[in-house]
Amino acid sequence: MSSSPPPTTASASQAHSIHFYVWLGLAGQLIWGSYPVTAKRAIMEAPKFSLLFLATSATASMGWWIVRRQESRSGRDILRFLLSEKSLWALMLFVVLRSATNILAIDLTRATWVQLIYLLTPFMVAILGSLFFGERTPRYTYRALLLSTAGAAMALVTDWSHIMANFAPRDLWGLGVAVLSMLSLALYFQMIRRSSRKRASSGMILFQQSLAQAAIFLLLTLATGEDWSRWRDASLSAWLFIFWVVLGVFISGNFLQITAISGTSPALITSLMPLRLISAIALGWLILGEQLTTAWQWVGAGIVLVTVSGYLWLQGRDSFRTAL
Repeated sequence: MSSSPPPTTASASQAHSIHFYVWLGLAGQLIWGSYPVTAKRAIMEAPKFSLLFLATSATASMGWWIVRRQESRSGRDILRFLLSEKSLWALMLFVVLRSATNILAIDLTRATWVQLIYLLTPFMVAILGSLFFGERTPRYTYRALLLSTAGAAMALVTDWSHIMANFAPRDLWGLGVAVLSMLSLALYFQMIRRSSRKRASSGMILFQQSLAQAAIFLLLTLATGEDWSRWRDASLSAWLFIFWVVLGVFISGNFLQITAISGTSPALITSLMPLRLISAIALGWLILGEQLTTAWQWVGAGIVLVTVSGYLWLQGRDSFRTAL
């Protein structure tokens, strides 16, 4: 097989407009917004770590297929590239760190507080890109993030009068771990951009990061002694959600997100993260019977939707010149 490298990001950017990558990013964020709901429904009948092992293994297989078939790389070429590309190993480190700290933070403190910390990720991506990587932040990004973050916070918190009740030292540790997880995610987004500039394709990134995650989740399912016999008793509806987590979220969502960030500014794509809240709210209502209970929560969700839609319209009017 030919060992020629895949097209560079620059050539790919010439083939597709910035609008194309933004729509990919928008679709990826909405898909990832379905993950908490569909995964929660799936793990009601399937062990969680084995589910994630299955999902990341399937994603690694898809990445391998993309690299071998569409990019015509041999197994030796792939191994040589992975061993020589330091940024990909840094990417793997941030993926693993994000996965581990995400679970630990939720275990230590309230999930609502953790989610609010994670809403700061787009800010950190833009700040890191501007300070250390020479990225130009797209116009209106900070104003859009302030509004959408405020709206998301309104939608997440049911009763603000009790948000600080029973705050304990354990919560301080949890929030600290959540900040570390958020920083890991922000650096992950920036490393995708760095890797793609060094001719690491979306397929290569997908394969390498998923392989690392699969190894971690395999160790976790074995270490915790999960009962794999539960898979035999899973209902048809559970299998539908399992397939969505594997095929829809981990394969399609990851590929769309990586491709979008590789083709344009990480700050621009991550500014769409509040859209995850919209799909999570809608599916939570339909699948789990969870719904917004106060008028302020509905107002917050509306602010997110209107802000992100307006931001996209303004960027489209400017032809996304500042995102290049």
